Amino acid sequence: MSWHDKLWMWGYTQEEIGIPIPFTGSSKSFCSLESAARYFGMNNTVFMNSMHSLERMEENLAFVKDSKQVLCGLPHGEANALAGAETISRMSLKFPNIKGIVLDDFLQLSGHPTTPELVRSIRGKLRSSNPELEIFAVMYSDLNHLDITPYLDLIDGIMLWRWVSTDHFWRAEFSPLLHRFKANYGKKLFHGVYLQNYGEYSSSAHPVDFELWKLQWMKVLTSLRGKYAFLDGCVLLQNGWVGNPEFRDHAVWLKDTLEWFCETTTERE
Repeated sequence: MSWHDKLWMWGYTQEEIGIPIPFTGSSKSFCSLESAARYFGMNNTVFMNSMHSLERMEENLAFVKDSKQVLCGLPHGEANALAGAETISRMSLKFPNIKGIVLDDFLQLSGHPTTPELVRSIRGKLRSSNPELEIFAVMYSDLNHLDITPYLDLIDGIMLWRWVSTDHFWRAEFSPLLHRFKANYGKKLFHGVYLQNYGEYSSSAHPVDFELWKLQWMKVLTSLRGKYAFLDGCVLLQNGWVGNPEFRDHAVWLKDTLEWFCETTTERE
């Protein structure tokens, strides 16, 4: 496996360029999901178009046909989620790089209600055409969640995020958090990094502090390799900011850093 196979780009494919996309406020996006993934050398994508609409899904999935692996966002609401899971299952037969779904905002007390019974039904629909598809649940280490234990037999992976990023978290709490999640739950474990400072500025364009940005990535990349490699992958959110001049320095630094990381980490069989 290439180190690039552990890297995921989260976002939206765009049939029309130069328009706002979800969660970017009034900022116009000139960089579709597949372009951002290619720029950073990320072999995998998290395709979130399907969380908002199942229309023109085939046309938009075609843009990420070269991704090695694709996870599709699932619509919210019981009826939409079940229909979405079944549709994604069928789509995976035409697009075999689809490997599963993402349950966004999973188990948040302030988020979308998701019972074990619903997840079991979603899993059944998801595997109706392809029994190999997996479920990844999004969770935040600094927000209140319900207990994940009743769901462990129903999900395959956990995607962790930090909504409000701090120096203290990344230096003191991040590594023990990963160790605890891996030891307690035994699931595939990804951690995400925000390019936009959503925790403090919502969707009003404002990059994460540059020094904090660098610290986050060094901690995440360190956790992908070595004795304490508790992460199975990392995720960058999202493509809509990548072509924005306000985020240029962050994007250029990350591209160089990922190239450095992947090219200086020797792989052995």
